[in-house]
Amino acid sequence: MKKINKKLIIIKYGSNTLVTNGAHNETSIDYENMVAHGRIINRIHHPTIIVSSGAVAFGKTMRNKFEYIKNEVARKRIFSALGNPHLSINWDRAISKKQVLQGLITHRDLTLEVPRESIAEIIYSLFNEGTDNSAVIQVNDNDFVTDEELIKIRGGDFGDNDKTTALLAMLCDKIFIETDVIFNTSSNGVLENGNTVPLMLADNLKNSYIEKICGADKTNVGTGGMNTKLKIIRDMIHNTEKTTAYIINGKNPRQLQEVLHGKSTGTRIYK
Repeated sequence: MKKINKKLIIIKYGSNTLVTNGAHNETSIDYENMVAHGRIINRIHHPTIIVSSGAVAFGKTMRNKFEYIKNEVARKRIFSALGNPHLSINWDRAISKKQVLQGLITHRDLTLEVPRESIAEIIYSLFNEGTDNSAVIQVNDNDFVTDEELIKIRGGDFGDNDKTTALLAMLCDKIFIETDVIFNTSSNGVLENGNTVPLMLADNLKNSYIEKICGADKTNVGTGGMNTKLKIIRDMIHNTEKTTAYIINGKNPRQLQEVLHGKSTGTRIYK
């Protein structure tokens, strides 16, 4: 497969960037923020893939809380099945000038040869020809089939679609000449001593340094924190030829716009 002579943009959304918590810790969908991001994505002229968490959080906003199901992980899988269609519909509405294709996959799909090649074929076919880039792929982990994103596995070294994003970037590294991966989080980037670190060299992201500046963290809505994220990003960059990662605040859509225009914002991690 000859590489497509285009830059790919992968934009990852954590659950915290798509929902809000009310006074009684009730979860509601942040439609306004999704629409603001959608307007920006509408104007992207590069092939674009969205990796969007939020299905479980969206499912929890529905009327049926399934409290009769005592197995917490099983209940989350059901919330995911309930929330995924709503997540996809809202992205379709927010990104109104492009066609939004939903792809529900698992980590195994991105590591086993046959499903991995099938995913690559779809991406290549969609973005190889034409210049209007009128379609966006919206990917989420298929939690109805697997619970990898809902519980800590492999020693709790990844979660919340961060690993899915990295595996997808490594696959697309063989399809596109260059990839930018933008992680929308609840932080203005990586913080050290209370200040945002604008640039980070992947080779400098040793575990001891990451744990020193991040500690063992975890977000309230998702399952992945900055500690996990940095380790995944480091390994992703090491395993690709030309991938750059950005960590920005997903609650501030202006940061996404600034990254896409080459401006300095959040944290840029490079090889």
